[in-house]
Amino acid sequence: MKNTLIIIFAAGLIFLSVTAFAQSTLKIGHVDINLILNSLPARDSAAAIMEKETKEVQATYEEMTAEYNRIFDDYEKVASTLPETVKKVKEAELLDKQKRLEEFQQNATSKLDNRNAELLKPILDKILKVVDKVAADNGFTYILDVSKGSVVFTSKDSQNINPLVLKILKPI
Repeated sequence: MKNTLIIIFAAGLIFLSVTAFAQSTLKIGHVDINLILNSLPARDSAAAIMEKETKEVQATYEEMTAEYNRIFDDYEKVASTLPETVKKVKEAELLDKQKRLEEFQQNATSKLDNRNAELLKPILDKILKVVDKVAADNGFTYILDVSKGSVVFTSKDSQNINPLVLKILKPI
């Protein structure tokens, strides 16, 4: 009985010391990278560039679509009067134009996505650098990005570092 009491007491001491140690050394914070990104003037500049480039691509696509539609309409008007060989050549032209239009759309989407990432990368790099600085300066063990959607719970003990990050970034 005395040995059991000593073992329970020792286990309790170990548990309390481990818990106290974990609480004293583990400091968790959270940040919303998207919220910070969207509040920076540099993001507005990148968005303006993307809007301009998207409009240019869209104008080119609309021109190509108009040309395709014109050729298609011209073909439909005379299709019934054309010899079969000429008809097949015209249909092949239409299919080629349609294929080019689809390829342009796919390539344009990919290029615009890459351009957006290229414009945002330096801004995101600055944000992450500041997050690292805030974490180091304030002794955080972990900083969770709540904008990614994978953090399902934020404890009252987790510190929101958005204001600290924004304070450093605002001049940018």
